[in-house]
Amino acid sequence: MSAVGRSPGRAAGTKPRNLDHRHRGSVRTRSFIIKIGILGTGNIGKTLTRRLSAAGHEVKVANSRGPETIEADVLASGGRAATAAEAVVDVDAVILSIPFDRIPQVAPLIAKVPADRVVIDTSNYIPHRDNPIAAIEDGQAESVWAAKQLGRAIVKAWNSIGAESFAHRNKPAGSADRIALPVAADSRRERGLAMALVEDTGFDAFDAGPLAQSWRQQPGTPAYCTDLTRQELPDALATADAARSPKRRDLGFAVVQERFGAGVQPDAEYLVRLNRAICM
Repeated sequence: MSAVGRSPGRAAGTKPRNLDHRHRGSVRTRSFIIKIGILGTGNIGKTLTRRLSAAGHEVKVANSRGPETIEADVLASGGRAATAAEAVVDVDAVILSIPFDRIPQVAPLIAKVPADRVVIDTSNYIPHRDNPIAAIEDGQAESVWAAKQLGRAIVKAWNSIGAESFAHRNKPAGSADRIALPVAADSRRERGLAMALVEDTGFDAFDAGPLAQSWRQQPGTPAYCTDLTRQELPDALATADAARSPKRRDLGFAVVQERFGAGVQPDAEYLVRLNRAICM
């Protein structure tokens, strides 16, 4: 059985209401099951599909190459392969796990998603990979830019953890060394739903406030890919430096490229040590 159950008196897939918050920085939402569409089958998208479907949610997943190209192991926990158009229909939440500079390309698709549904972005702006974005280079928070491209409110979540840590360092709720992930959004309801989903993927969810503050969890900050616990994360977010973080981001990526080469993912231990040394 899943890590979440069905709320009394409500059928699977119906929209959750009255998500319960506790104090700022921690949440444990009552049991619920929702319908989720995931766009993207990179390392983060694959793990999201496996974990959220294993938790009992109804998950559809799509990529740019077509449903027939999605590996069977991604769907082993109950996820269903779909086209991008199918993935965003009749869902409670859409999760974007695509390269950051492709967000404008999916805007027409997201425009068809009802305004009361939740859109969650997991991506990060990587200058050496993405096309240069002047607004972000001038200091605009990545997620604020993304929300403007999509023309709607969004949530920022799962962007602050490396792919290997996300795939292998999940822990049961209550574990002392469970990694915490920040979640930022302007809507308390949308932030609460995303936090509950983060918990269902095996990590402590931390309320990181409004979207304008989401720069504190971008690459180059102390909260990015440093695998901190819920006790450690608040200080990391508070001490983020907007002026220095782009320089630290670029330095970190340059070190990885110099050591491993382009397109090679270092293991979790190396990535965490590197980011802690450069950013904390």
